[in-house]
Amino acid sequence: MKRFLLLLSALLFFNSFALAQLTTPDSAGNIHPYWSPTGNEIAFAAAINDNFDVYVVNLSSGEVQNMSHHPANDYYPSWAPNGKRLAYFSERERQHYYDLKYKDEDQQEKDFPINSARDVDMPSWSPDSRNIVYHSSEDGDMDIYLRDYRGNHIRKLTNNEETDVYPFFSPDGRHILFLSDRDGNLEIYKMRPDGRNQTRLTYSPHSYEVDPIWSPDVEKIAFASDRNKNFDIYVMDADGSDTKQLTTDPHFDLGPQWSPDGKYLVFSSNRFGSFDIFTIQADGTDLKRLTGHPGKDHYASWSPDGDEIVFSSDRSGKSEIYLMEKDGSNLRKLKINIHQ
Repeated sequence: MKRFLLLLSALLFFNSFALAQLTTPDSAGNIHPYWSPTGNEIAFAAAINDNFDVYVVNLSSGEVQNMSHHPANDYYPSWAPNGKRLAYFSERERQHYYDLKYKDEDQQEKDFPINSARDVDMPSWSPDSRNIVYHSSEDGDMDIYLRDYRGNHIRKLTNNEETDVYPFFSPDGRHILFLSDRDGNLEIYKMRPDGRNQTRLTYSPHSYEVDPIWSPDVEKIAFASDRNKNFDIYVMDADGSDTKQLTTDPHFDLGPQWSPDGKYLVFSSNRFGSFDIFTIQADGTDLKRLTGHPGKDHYASWSPDGDEIVFSSDRSGKSEIYLMEKDGSNLRKLKINIHQ
């Protein structure tokens, strides 16, 4: 489960990009949508000629730009808060995945059924757009690193023989969330951006805590956990206290993402068979199912103004990107014309 990873950062946006005018082959797909801070573009990964590159589509003009141009796979784009740069992970030197797994009721190790919005290897930017935090096994163990976007200065923030992964800057830049199994199972921790004050926030010795994400006001943390035998959505205070279970269903609820105003969470659930998109208020009320399709709908996140939701779906037979209003209305496929 511990393999070396490569982070590529940061592509200087709007400089010397060739306009991609390509048609995606039927066997490929568009995945990992990430709305720009300005709301005018969406970054995503698309498979062309059997490999993934990172692209950006302009929502006004429909123009598509290839951001990575490489025969290896590039994916999980992450916008800098200033909207001028992208960071992403690449396989161009070596495999880089950290494969998060869980154990079912029979103690059989299994893969998660979807990639959630904070899943796998997406890097996280500091609020000032100067630094990126990520996980890597370049020194043998999977630890967390901080680097400036030019790659000139790299600092190792965690240093132990266990696994530290999925770091995520707080919106105010004062803390970093991460997952670690240093105490025997995967729990949520936080630390200062210089690696000090590493503090355990959850204490659930027989479960898996995943997908932690800060609320916009940094007062709360949402996450998914199977502490009650199935994965549900929880919210706790930023210091780990006052944990509340928001969903109670014997299926998978994963990938919570806060609305920009901090009032709602969007997440994916397979409680009706296939994965659909749901929203719920941060206090656990007003649960709404936004999509209902035999295809898999997941990797949902909000537009910067909170009025729309973007997500990935394979409802057409391949993975594509869809948009809808926050109440589930006006569902439409994002038109992405990519050709060689």
